[in-house]
Amino acid sequence: MRQKIPVSEARTQLSRLLKQLQGNPDTVFEITVNSMVLGELRAPEAAQFRVKPGKALLEAVEGVGEPEIPVADSNSVAREHDRYLYRKGR
Repeated sequence: MRQKIPVSEARTQLSRLLKQLQGNPDTVFEITVNSMVLGELRAPEAAQFRVKPGKALLEAVEGVGEPEIPVADSNSVAREHDRYLYRKGR
């Protein structure tokens, strides 16, 4: 989506424009002077392929998996927390 915006408005509302680009990287702001387009404000190409917030953390958690430490039913994980936190072979 393309939007024409006067240079004076672009200067005063730059923070708002950048937040809009962050939310919708397909937007292109055409900076105009006397109705002539002299520049563009757009998100970098890599912004379209950014990892969504939290995705890296979810993948890391999935990679860790369940602990391989056998715990008797009578023992709780809270009591054996050192074995979970400081297990060897990480």
